[in-house]
Amino acid sequence: MRMRLLNNLRNWIANALRVEEPAETAALQETSERDLHTLDSWRQMLSGLPRTIECPQMTLFGRDEEGAIFKGSGRIEIVSTTKMRFYMHAAPSVDLRQALEVFNRQKSQPYDARDLLRLFATDYRGVEWVGGYTQVDFFADHNNGWPLSGEIDALHALAKGYWVSKRSNVELLLVPPIDLPMSEPLTTTAFIGERRILASRGPGQHVIEVLGTSITFSYEPSGQALWITADAGGVLSHPFLENWLTEPLRILLGVPVYPRMVARNLGDGTAHVWLRPSPRHREPSAIGLLQPFAIEHGRAEAFWKLYADILTFIVKVGSFEANPLTRYYDELAEAQLGSRWVLTLTLAGAAEALANELMTEDDRRPEFSDELLASMKKQIEAWKDDPALRGRMLSNLGMVSKRSVVAFMRQLGKAGTLEAAHVQTWYEIRNSVMHGNLVEPWSSEEGDARLHQMLDLLHALTRARIAAGR
Repeated sequence: MRMRLLNNLRNWIANALRVEEPAETAALQETSERDLHTLDSWRQMLSGLPRTIECPQMTLFGRDEEGAIFKGSGRIEIVSTTKMRFYMHAAPSVDLRQALEVFNRQKSQPYDARDLLRLFATDYRGVEWVGGYTQVDFFADHNNGWPLSGEIDALHALAKGYWVSKRSNVELLLVPPIDLPMSEPLTTTAFIGERRILASRGPGQHVIEVLGTSITFSYEPSGQALWITADAGGVLSHPFLENWLTEPLRILLGVPVYPRMVARNLGDGTAHVWLRPSPRHREPSAIGLLQPFAIEHGRAEAFWKLYADILTFIVKVGSFEANPLTRYYDELAEAQLGSRWVLTLTLAGAAEALANELMTEDDRRPEFSDELLASMKKQIEAWKDDPALRGRMLSNLGMVSKRSVVAFMRQLGKAGTLEAAHVQTWYEIRNSVMHGNLVEPWSSEEGDARLHQMLDLLHALTRARIAAGR
């Protein structure tokens, strides 16, 4: 209780000391080179951790036909960059029997979103927040009333007014920023009076055009955040664009890159604004497809060229959810935090999945003619000595009736798309770890070499998928 009061006091003081400039003054400070960002004002509102949003009105809805189930007052606590919760002193909006039925249902059926509750809240500024689906429970003794609490995956609000961008675009704010190569430097100079006391030069901005749309990556002068902005239109449109822009970065860097805040500006003076969980990763990992920084010339250009190719590939698939290729790299990023066996399993599985998705109908055709396969099946069926063994042989024959992923990868090895030695390493390790055999839990020259070969194989398959466009 004491910590919550201190947090509330800290937030109140921060708000009270924040100077709100008149609209016309702030407008004059905007230059033609700096577009208005919707998230500028929202970032101020949600700055500082931990952060508490006091809400005099909170409502938990059931299914569409059920309407409001609980109402009351409470608070939303932004605990960290990946955790948010709400606390609510509620009262049933329906009869007690129905309230208990809905409450018990959402506890017993946590895997079906239709059975969960939906949180809506209004804070003292009048901002209407949507907390999405949540599973609630009691956070205190419930002999008197309904003290309810639950996790919040993300916060959403509809923004409108002067401080909303009039462009139809998206804004992504990454806090803290990730390290990316920039083509334009950021030069900062500090003065006391007319005397220059400090001058610094660092990464500033990079603009890339993909599918007719300019995408801008820019660091703040403070170095505390990275902005990604892009106009919506054509194939890069709402609501997909806000998710697509960071998917190539997750593949290239091998780390979970998620914006802390997102604005979907509709171009009519309104915008959808989200506060989302954002793991704090700054530096790329060895899992990434292409490290953005290296001594050799042309690495930065190659990085952005590959970003454009990956984004084009993702847009072609056109899914709102993460592309399967991105998912594999997400899994690998998580696997790095586990044991070497977990990482080996994930590398082996991801490589097989990528190869399988590369195969066309022609690639899946068997290596043997239909006549030979039919003749072999006939002879096996005629063998009557042991029905169990005959059934197993027929099952194995069914596997031969289409080309295996292993045969396809070896074919790619012969063609030079993959390294034949890497395919063989993958085949040996896959058969071992997939059948429960452990790998050494420590680093060794031989073990590290095998992992590097499998990672090179994965990267080669990734490039082949991007080039194939499927």
